[in-house]
Amino acid sequence: MTLQLLQAKSYLTLLLLFFSTVLTAQYNFTQITKDHGLPHNNIECILQTETGFMWFGTRDGLCRFDGYEIKVFRNTSNPNSISGNRILSLAEDDNGFIWVGTYKNGVNRFDPRTNEFIQYGLKDGIGEQVYTLKKLKDGTICVGSNNGLALFNNGSFTVFLPNSTTEGINSFQVSDILETHNGELYVATWENDIQKFDIKKASFESIKYIQRNETSNYRKRLLEDQLGNIWISASQHGLYKYNRKTNKAQLYNKQKNGLSTEMLTGAMVMNSDGKIWIATDGDGINIIDPSNNTFEYIKAGNGEFELSSNQVYSLVKDKKGRIWVGTFDKGIAYYDPFLKKFTNRELPKIVQDFFKGKSVLCLLQDSKDNIWIGTDGSGLHRFDKDRQFLHFYNESDNDRSVSGNVITSLGEDQNGNILIGTYNAGLNIFDYSSNSFRHYHQNHEDNKAIHSENVWTILSDSKGTNWLGLLGGGVDIFDASSGNFKNIGPYSNELIKVGHANVMSILEDSDGDIWFGTEGAGVFVYDKQVGRVLRISSKNTFTTNGIIKALFQDSWGKIWIGTEGNGLYRYDKKEKEFVQFTTENGLPGMIVLGVLEDNQEGIWITTYDGIAIFKKGENEFLSFNSSDGLSSNEFNAQAFIQLIDGSFLAGSTNGLDRFNPLDLTFNKEVPPVYFTQLKILNQEVLPGDTINREVKLKKDISYTDEIELNYSDKVFSLEFAALNYTHPQKCQYQYKLEGFDDNWYFSDSDHRFVSYTNLKNGMYSLKVKASNNDNVFGDNITELRIRVLPPYWKTWWFISLIVLLIAILTYAVYAYRVQMMKSKFLREQALNQKKIAELEMDKSESELQKLTYHTINRNRVLLEYKNKMVTLSTKAMPAVKKGLQFVIDEIDKEINDDKEWKYLEPRLDKMYNEFITKLREKHPSLSLSEIKVASYVRMNLTSKEIAEFMHKTTRAIENDRYRLRKKLELDSNDSLQKYLMDI
Repeated sequence: MTLQLLQAKSYLTLLLLFFSTVLTAQYNFTQITKDHGLPHNNIECILQTETGFMWFGTRDGLCRFDGYEIKVFRNTSNPNSISGNRILSLAEDDNGFIWVGTYKNGVNRFDPRTNEFIQYGLKDGIGEQVYTLKKLKDGTICVGSNNGLALFNNGSFTVFLPNSTTEGINSFQVSDILETHNGELYVATWENDIQKFDIKKASFESIKYIQRNETSNYRKRLLEDQLGNIWISASQHGLYKYNRKTNKAQLYNKQKNGLSTEMLTGAMVMNSDGKIWIATDGDGINIIDPSNNTFEYIKAGNGEFELSSNQVYSLVKDKKGRIWVGTFDKGIAYYDPFLKKFTNRELPKIVQDFFKGKSVLCLLQDSKDNIWIGTDGSGLHRFDKDRQFLHFYNESDNDRSVSGNVITSLGEDQNGNILIGTYNAGLNIFDYSSNSFRHYHQNHEDNKAIHSENVWTILSDSKGTNWLGLLGGGVDIFDASSGNFKNIGPYSNELIKVGHANVMSILEDSDGDIWFGTEGAGVFVYDKQVGRVLRISSKNTFTTNGIIKALFQDSWGKIWIGTEGNGLYRYDKKEKEFVQFTTENGLPGMIVLGVLEDNQEGIWITTYDGIAIFKKGENEFLSFNSSDGLSSNEFNAQAFIQLIDGSFLAGSTNGLDRFNPLDLTFNKEVPPVYFTQLKILNQEVLPGDTINREVKLKKDISYTDEIELNYSDKVFSLEFAALNYTHPQKCQYQYKLEGFDDNWYFSDSDHRFVSYTNLKNGMYSLKVKASNNDNVFGDNITELRIRVLPPYWKTWWFISLIVLLIAILTYAVYAYRVQMMKSKFLREQALNQKKIAELEMDKSESELQKLTYHTINRNRVLLEYKNKMVTLSTKAMPAVKKGLQFVIDEIDKEINDDKEWKYLEPRLDKMYNEFITKLREKHPSLSLSEIKVASYVRMNLTSKEIAEFMHKTTRAIENDRYRLRKKLELDSNDSLQKYLMDI
């Protein structure tokens, strides 16, 4: 092992710059290609609208980008679709319409609210190829095409074409329009001049700026700088700066002035620092500083954050100062000045390159301000304050070399000697006075030798005691003056000892107590006051069986304990309370390897998944990783230190990072949030789409304030995005569905959507807000009202109809029952009346029959008496005979048929429903005797009974019945009684 002093010129430069800022600017790009959703990698135009969305014109459609997803618009059979898929130019007007120029299909006006295009072409005076679109301050849209210049205002186009006059436009091919800060208009065509355009007079004035004969002015573009100069770029044209005050132009080309190529694509943009970026066709980007005419160059590389292609077609600066680069074959690459917080500007590139790919295991800044760096297999290195860069390698076992190339720990004793722990090569002591190393190795026969070849951590405490954390031996106390080692590990005979063989970290706290973090037995604390080693009790078993990678005490006296797998703990020694921090609190990972405090009381940690800061007064970490400029996400224990200037030095598995926390800039602006997609039943819904026979969206969801869903839309989801293009993956989201959720819910950028199933009918309000990439939240709440209609059976009209139907049915049932009851009552009443009538009839008939039979019997008795009296009268004396004759006459009077008939006729007529009346009306020719016979037959009297009643013989009655049948025109088969009963 030998010491090497690097004296090459490049290293002298390195030493001069090590603690200074690199002068050359660094440009980091984020790439977007077909792999990220672009339909084509050829990007000819870019636009950021007032809403903040980015729009890209490709060879296969128009794209909207929200930082996460790309939405593509292409030509379809729909007449409201875009007219062509190759897009050359973009602009936004004052009404929020996006104007889209195509390659062979004219210009379109796109309404992002309805996603509908209106097409304009030759019929409107617009050429098929639209090279440029510009909005003027008064709202006029300028269209430069292969058919001259067209101005759209108040709903119509005014077209300017070449003519024979000197005041006309000089070409059909219009490639750019520039409106200067003072309102002047300039037009670029494919001709060798540019023209100043007086829009009021509709006249063009030629400006001949070219200093040589040009063969191509294709893709000519114009740009005004901060001083009012006009910069002119075109293919094979070079770059010109035209001074409007002097009317003179300065040429920049490859032969002079530093332009790397004259194959320009015309695209230019002025950065926030006043420098002008110039796009080339094959040589990347040239950057000129107009203040001193110096150039920088950005060339394509293979790195993750490098420019993706040297063929640059478009350049646009967005509202936040990012520069978006459209390339010929590699999609989009945008330069973000806020992308890299950790630039390592304090580390010269040659230093970064030296350690890149090397795993840095330990770091130390000693009392002489020299920085020591130990690596995993690449030896030991030192940067001296006198700017010497020294390397120590294991080349031979002598006092000029280190004993091993795997350097695991570094420390400094009270005499200023450097203690160097190695893996499998013992302990080294570097003595500044002799500029040499002493080596200490394990000797199993010598108990005073070091007790392990693996020295994992080193602490020199305030009393000058050197504590060595060993792998396999616990802890050694090293006496530098005698060179002896006292072991207090688990296998020692000491009363005071640490009960685990692998000690990974050691800390002396403000009370002088020594903390030991072990690999599997948690934490041991040597309390010097009580003279013994203690264990810390905790509900979490990490204190007794955890793997402890880092120990640190902050300025408030709190002990921070970094673990492998259990995150980070903060211990209050006075209150004896632990607080655990995990990934739920923003930790980038659960393996915590280093802890430090900055000069503003911020707690910084290194992990196996990046770096994070815990700010005072907050309860969560803000994390950073390689996308923020760090050399790696995987840092090492023992390799995180604070330098005397307050900056931090961190060693990772891929090199070094140096940064000052006070110099880091944090994003304070919160981005706008938009809803970007609505899905119903897992089907994306666009304006005008019919879902469940209904149109759900009349406008794009980004412009929609309220949606209406019905019970058939059982499952729906909404996607949202914060338009933050700096590390959009770091944005955090909170959402709440008022009317359903009681609390705000968190989600990350990978879960930018919410889904709901079977919401009850009612009115809801979905609110979403987002943080920026530095976890700063604000009042950027976007809101969407959601009206969920009830199923038809729960609507007021259906319920009213049901109530009405129930009422009608109830009334119908009631009416039916009433009718039934009434009918039943009437039937019962009729039946009762019939029964009464029948009873009355039966009674009447019975009375009539009784009367009849009584009369017949009476007549029969009277007739018997009469006959007897007639017999007696023949034998009696005349006087007696006269008296008998008087009685006989009286009997004849009593048994006279007419007398009974006067009594019977009205009763018979009434009882038999006016039978006698109807009989007389129907058969007026009937005699009284025949009516009597008919009535008696109706009474069901036999001929004999009738004969007795009428004082006739039975034969006479039979004859009467015969004559009656004749008059009634009844044949022999007809029943006389039935006929009479039917009357």
